[in-house]
Amino acid sequence: MQRGRASRSKLRGASLLTDHAWLEISRALGLTKRELQIVQGVFDNLPKAGIAKRLKISGHTVHTHLNRLFKKLTVTTRTELVLRIVEQMIGLTLSETGVLPPICRRHHTGDCCLHNPPELPPAKP
Repeated sequence: MQRGRASRSKLRGASLLTDHAWLEISRALGLTKRELQIVQGVFDNLPKAGIAKRLKISGHTVHTHLNRLFKKLTVTTRTELVLRIVEQMIGLTLSETGVLPPICRRHHTGDCCLHNPPELPPAKP
């Protein structure tokens, strides 16, 4: 049982995205290196003290960074922050510039969930 948990834990948090994806998301949102580290700590579900310990800064400094990030990204909670990052990542996979590869690259045969959404039937009057 423990073995399964260990392998699943590798698929959580900041490690869900590649370094390249984090870099592109950071560029697109105008995040500093430190702000990106704070966001990754949020993705890893660390409390302020855990982020502070990881980055060797004070909890107050983490609090300040989070408040500034919330304002910068126009969010009010950690959940909204994560959703904003995911939204940006999806946008970068769908953009015509193609800075990130499609999410469903493995099944990219034309019936892709995000890249070729099915047409909706016309609305009934």
